[in-house]
Amino acid sequence: MLTKKQITTLFYNARELVRLNRPRDARSYVLILLDSALESYKRASTILAKAKMGAFLDRWIAVSRELYAKGVTDFVRESFGLPITNDAQKTEPVPVAPPKPAPSDNAPPLPGTLSERPKELPKGENDIDYSGLIEETKETQGLCAEVFERNKGAVAEIHVIGNGKAASGTGFVISEKGYLLTNDHVVFDEDNGGYFPKISMKLCGGEKGHRLEVLFSDKKTDIALCKFDPEEVGKCACVKRIADYSSLKQGADCILIGNGFGMGLAPFSGEVRYTRDDDGNLVHTAPSNPGDSGAPVFNRKGECIGINKSKTVRVNEETADGIANATPIDTVEELLAKWCSHNKIEL
Repeated sequence: MLTKKQITTLFYNARELVRLNRPRDARSYVLILLDSALESYKRASTILAKAKMGAFLDRWIAVSRELYAKGVTDFVRESFGLPITNDAQKTEPVPVAPPKPAPSDNAPPLPGTLSERPKELPKGENDIDYSGLIEETKETQGLCAEVFERNKGAVAEIHVIGNGKAASGTGFVISEKGYLLTNDHVVFDEDNGGYFPKISMKLCGGEKGHRLEVLFSDKKTDIALCKFDPEEVGKCACVKRIADYSSLKQGADCILIGNGFGMGLAPFSGEVRYTRDDDGNLVHTAPSNPGDSGAPVFNRKGECIGINKSKTVRVNEETADGIANATPIDTVEELLAKWCSHNKIEL
């Protein structure tokens, strides 16, 4: 693994060679940086670090290809923070020193360096964003713990009271303007054919509940959009939803944060059995119990991929195990778009 000092030297030598319009020499430095980034990617212990490293690799693989196939393009110059010019800069070649011996820490040998840090760099351009090249995040206690830690502040316990009964479920905040999603059956009283008169939410770590109002609901998908007073609740986090549900693969890891049996928010992990079954459900294996209805289901990146709603206990008269059902988030997005459009709401 390269040290920060070695990475700094490599980066700025590559940058200087790009400035001097020497694409092949610059690419040799970029390839060493990519080797180091790939090693960091393989060793990444957190989903955040892996995502940053993946983005870094994508960008700089593209830079390497440009240098090989087209030379110093605008994309290459932009990636190195150099001004875009219409004509390639014409300069005299600068000799490159022979490779130096490998450092004592067993890092791979560096190619010849032009300088430790080119002195002619404009002020303010002397710092590198190492995101995705060196893992600097703290150690994790596992994927489930990490996703829970990142998202628990946006997940809420739902409590309903009315007509002599009480129940609990789960919901999650999707907008700092005070919008929350849950299951319709969490807030709807089937016995009396109407919504519970008292619906409240309590965010993770919160000491008191806050009133919830059901704005819109859909029985078929079992989704309800609720509203709370953001001024009363104060600043709170929001759950990020996956941008492209079609990218979700069968067998992918998933994590559910629910309020099972009203015991408080807790994470459960599983895998995606089906991204969409014959009934249009996302089917997963994370444990699901009463109270986990309305819980967000996350992927490895901590993005919501669905809303938990039920579990299958029997199939063809046989006892079923590990079959929980959620409404896919792309279905939810369609509902949100319709509700917002028809009612002139901005989330």
